[in-house]
Amino acid sequence: MASQQLRLFEDHRPQVDRVLHAPLAIRTSRRARRLILRLVPPHTLELVVPRGVRPPEIEAFVAEHRDWIERARAEIAERYGDESERLPSRVELLAVGQSWELQYAHAAGRRPSWSAAGDRLTIVTRDPDHAGAAAVLRSWLLEQGALHLKPWLLREARAVGLTPTRIQVRLQRTRWGSCSPSGNISLNASLLFLEPEVVRYLLLHELCHLRFMNHSKRYWAFVARFEPEYRRLDRRLSRAWADVPLWAHGQT
Repeated sequence: MASQQLRLFEDHRPQVDRVLHAPLAIRTSRRARRLILRLVPPHTLELVVPRGVRPPEIEAFVAEHRDWIERARAEIAERYGDESERLPSRVELLAVGQSWELQYAHAAGRRPSWSAAGDRLTIVTRDPDHAGAAAVLRSWLLEQGALHLKPWLLREARAVGLTPTRIQVRLQRTRWGSCSPSGNISLNASLLFLEPEVVRYLLLHELCHLRFMNHSKRYWAFVARFEPEYRRLDRRLSRAWADVPLWAHGQT
């Protein structure tokens, strides 16, 4: 399957390159019914191609949306600049009111790790260039997510009167949270970068799915019982990916 997807990717690349002279991620989808352009957080422009779409259709679609693609790229460049090349000197976890000053050290032959003392977080890597420091930071963020988000979710669960079967904290690139039909709730550790009221809304949003596994009128009425401002907070959440630093978007 992987080799087939790679072949399809390479098959589509010439049609895109004829129109654009810059990268555009391409993904072939069995479920998509039409060509789609979208921003995959934090800064990847993706073209979703349904199975069976002919090359001339792809070329025409990209040409039609070329101006939008270039504007989106310009906004991404303005927003992030060279941030992807820098390691942070401070991390702000707005959701829990914590701020950490970062320092970096290296120890040859030692396993990459982190340690905390007061409000200082030390990242240790094997080399003086600190390669792999972002991965260590993500492991720290995951631990902070489990430390803060799991008990927070359980507190909100008592208010709603529903209890998840299991709670997971992960680093997801396109979801703030999810709830499975079996009652498992998964939360994105990057929620810690957001305002407390927005995080609380997301927790309530997923808990309410324990009652309604859809986004029906009955579901939203249930959400409104616990958060009347859900529409405003949902809009804020949809824009919040820009508040997540680039180092936190990697997969762990």
